[in-house]
Amino acid sequence: MTESNPKPERIGRLRSFLMIGGRRSLYLYCLLTGIVSGLGAFAFSRALAWGEFLMLYTAAGVNNTHPNGEYYVDLNPDPNLRIGRWILLFLPVVGGLVTGWIVTRFSRDSAGTGTDSMIDSFHNKEGKMESRVPFVKSISTIFTLSSGGSGGKEGPISQIGAGFGSLVATITRAGARARRTLLLAGTAGGLGAIFHAPLGGALTAVEMIYREDIESDSLIPCIISSVTAYLTYSGLNGFGSVYRVPEIGFEEYPELFFYAVLGILCFLNGSLFIHIFRKIQDWAAGWKIPDWLKPAIGGIPVGLIGFFLPEVIGTGAGVLQDALDGKQIFDPYIPNVLDALGINKIPEAIGLQGDGILSTTNLQKEFAVKRNLLLVLFFFGFAFLKILTTSFTIGTGGSAGMFGPALFIGGMLGGAVGTVTKMVLSTSVSVSSFILVGMGAFYAGIASAPIAGMVMICEIIGSYSLLPPLMVVSIISFVMSHKLTLYRNQKENRFQSPAHYWDMNRDVLEGIVVGQVSSLLRKIAVVRSSVLLSELEKESMKIQASDYVVLNEKEKYLGILSLRKIRHSPESREFATNLITVGDAADTAVPAASLDQSLASVLKLLLEFDLDKIAVTTTEGKEFLGYLRYAELMKVYFEATVPQKNRSIG
Repeated sequence: MTESNPKPERIGRLRSFLMIGGRRSLYLYCLLTGIVSGLGAFAFSRALAWGEFLMLYTAAGVNNTHPNGEYYVDLNPDPNLRIGRWILLFLPVVGGLVTGWIVTRFSRDSAGTGTDSMIDSFHNKEGKMESRVPFVKSISTIFTLSSGGSGGKEGPISQIGAGFGSLVATITRAGARARRTLLLAGTAGGLGAIFHAPLGGALTAVEMIYREDIESDSLIPCIISSVTAYLTYSGLNGFGSVYRVPEIGFEEYPELFFYAVLGILCFLNGSLFIHIFRKIQDWAAGWKIPDWLKPAIGGIPVGLIGFFLPEVIGTGAGVLQDALDGKQIFDPYIPNVLDALGINKIPEAIGLQGDGILSTTNLQKEFAVKRNLLLVLFFFGFAFLKILTTSFTIGTGGSAGMFGPALFIGGMLGGAVGTVTKMVLSTSVSVSSFILVGMGAFYAGIASAPIAGMVMICEIIGSYSLLPPLMVVSIISFVMSHKLTLYRNQKENRFQSPAHYWDMNRDVLEGIVVGQVSSLLRKIAVVRSSVLLSELEKESMKIQASDYVVLNEKEKYLGILSLRKIRHSPESREFATNLITVGDAADTAVPAASLDQSLASVLKLLLEFDLDKIAVTTTEGKEFLGYLRYAELMKVYFEATVPQKNRSIG
């Protein structure tokens, strides 16, 4: 006798072992997703740093500061490789050309922010994401940012984790709910790692998919993934906050008025940002040219702006670090403007205070006021130009995230308001505090994520001392922006999401009992306990059934036999031919439903025991009446929830 091949049996046992069977196994996979997200964030940050070093620093000569926790290449490039700043006129075009070709050729879902694609996957695709998307997104974003395109690096990093989470769900044959959870867990892992913000990453992932709600069911899995990714990334990259900040805090109550003004400005500029971005996005969609060419066209205005003001291209993280350090980031431009205005005579004995604000003695007051007002205009100007460069980069099909530009724009708005506050109050106001609050509040408004914006900023700087003004400004920005959103695929709340359509209508089945649908009961997949299991396996092929109701010799309900859950070894298969009966293999722990039970409780039994049918017996005893299938439950549900006028269509 030839022994059967045990390989399929081993594969079956392995798949059974790997399946997600509950919260504990789901948490384990979230842990694994976090490790992969952390490693992905580490690899991406290194690749991007080398790309920026070769193209922006070596070729173009742009030498920006880097945040405290960001990896950068600390080498002196060969002077012979430096082309000159004029190359910035062409770098965004070339980068856009390469990005457009990669995205169009390999994965169109990798264009744009990436976050919108993830949100769409959660709501409308059961958490499914192509396995190639994270890799293609990472490569295309490296070319976009390294060549001077304006954007953030959180998009591809979060998609690395999200893509792996979706892949895990596919391998383990997880259901839609577990798949969506792993998708968000991967997103949280990427954000938590790259921004050194384990709690902020988790909150951002569960908050960004709705405008006025959070995906609370996924919060714990997201925290597990985000913390794991943070520890993995920090173990390789180093611990500490992303930005180095001076002494900050909130001490003077009059500052609250100016913080409120900052909240209003965040709303107004956020509205402008979304409007411009949408206009450019829709405009580019109508261009009668190949899609791969569109990011290159978008790179033309980016290159022109970047040639004159390189601070508003790329990620902008280094400029924010300089502003937080109190460096005079506009010094390369202000003297020329002062000369053009005829204000080039600096009074003697004039001095500088922290944050670049001039002291205002009686002799120096006029000059200081003019210079500080010019500082305010530059802050606003840089914010507006960042809106333009980001919109042209991503709106035309470039690949990058939006969180980084949001921090830059909000930081510039905060710098402007902080400068005015210091002028008006004439106290030791911390402009850096206003910059940080603006960073969090601006993102809270445009992404409808106030909690995430507040916590993320606190973790990025490694301090919660700014939480009170952050709460005030973020809530003002969020409340005023309630009709605006940067992400088109965001849903208002759970009631509007296909992911929770069933949850929101579960009371429908609570009000229907089995007796009301007794006409739907069947008696086809029914077997007696004395039948040999081998015979049933052959018979099941005729009616394509996998779950059978088992009756005893008195025609009363005994249990359920699921052929899907029977795993034969070569030895057991040989014995099963003549020895094992259906009664031996039946699961007698599966209860039957009664006529007075609600359909909701029947559904719970089907899900709990992973069956496609449940037996129905009399209330008094175990007299078998028939069985109710999952398909019939769905039919009853949709007939009860779909409006009457739509029910007759087709």
